[in-house]
Amino acid sequence: MRGVRIPQDLNGQDRFVLGLTVGNLAILLFGLLGAYAAVHLAAPLFLKAAGAAAILAITLAVVWLRPEGRSLIHWVGAAIEYTVSLHTDRPVAKPRLTPSRLEVIPASPSSDIPELSADDDGGVLELPAADHAPVPPAVAAEQLPVPVYLGGPQVIVFYSAKGGTGRTTLATEVACLLAERGWYREGPRARPQRLKVMLADLDRGSANVSLRIGLVQPTLLDYLGDFTNSPDKLADYVVRHEASNLQVLLGSPKCLANPNGPQLGLTQAAELVTTLRAAGHHFILIDLSATLGEFEAQILETADRIICVVTPTATGIQDLYRSVEVLRRLGHGPRLAYVANKMRQRWDFSEPMGDLGGHLITQIPDDAGFDVAENRHQPYVLSQKGAAQAALVELAAFVYPALESAGFTAPSPGWLPWFGRRRRAG
Repeated sequence: MRGVRIPQDLNGQDRFVLGLTVGNLAILLFGLLGAYAAVHLAAPLFLKAAGAAAILAITLAVVWLRPEGRSLIHWVGAAIEYTVSLHTDRPVAKPRLTPSRLEVIPASPSSDIPELSADDDGGVLELPAADHAPVPPAVAAEQLPVPVYLGGPQVIVFYSAKGGTGRTTLATEVACLLAERGWYREGPRARPQRLKVMLADLDRGSANVSLRIGLVQPTLLDYLGDFTNSPDKLADYVVRHEASNLQVLLGSPKCLANPNGPQLGLTQAAELVTTLRAAGHHFILIDLSATLGEFEAQILETADRIICVVTPTATGIQDLYRSVEVLRRLGHGPRLAYVANKMRQRWDFSEPMGDLGGHLITQIPDDAGFDVAENRHQPYVLSQKGAAQAALVELAAFVYPALESAGFTAPSPGWLPWFGRRRRAG
């Protein structure tokens, strides 16, 4: 990580003389002026020398020392805030990431038991379960306080500038979690309903969501070959994953990045996203290819949140910097979030996150259960019980915080909220 060079203008602060930003350069100049003034004071020589040396030492430390990738001013502020918090009765808040344009209002479920018609039960009378009988996860979720969903559909794009990061895996698992465990209400007194979640595999080069969920047809290629003018023709090519209640637009089995194949450009991207938004889904998760062409640029332009996937390797960190540089130059900086995948052990991402001014959502452990689930064509969260379960739920709770309030996530071991805040690099 020490050998990775941060691209210029990555976060709006270029480095000038001596590798310093404008702010640090100003601190250095004021420190030198202070030392110069201390030398010319009307005081004994040893006092002037000691004062000038102290000013220079403090100035150089503030300008160049960066423990854990953060400046000394940051750590001094954190220490002051922690000291103040010890003398207050308020509990230290847990660090959180604020999702975009999503508000939830918790409401207790109604105590009235809804009456079902004869058509709903198919003529079968079901006896109430015993107190000791196990409750299915979906029923348990319905009995918990369910929030009111406010706002329109959210487009979440999973992106990385290189392949092999597990981008498709995370998009599939998060979509399945939201579809299976996500509940909402249309109003405070309305009955709980399942979230409407769509997973769109728009990887032009190597679409393989179908292999992870065991569905093969129809695909995006079939949609592109349909030349009818029906306004809702996309609905004919969306399949439903029964186990998770997830709606899926499968990617093409052929490479669409071929210049001689079907072309996907700005028009097709805008049409796809517009149609998906109009279909009434709460969340639209998109798996996007690493190639950044006109099609991908238009999809990113319509995204409400872009989750960048990084792996704990030197090349993974370098590609993360490259991805963020390109995305910020396109104007997507405020919508970026970060997740680390394939973690064999806990890794310190404080330096790259400090440089990028971001915050890591979670670290997904490298679990052999992912390979087992893929070979069985089943989502990991529905078929395996490994170490990555809690991290995946935490990632899904970042997209839809109600999953966390419903009790699906483990408590975070966060210590100080100040340390987890976003900061400006430099």
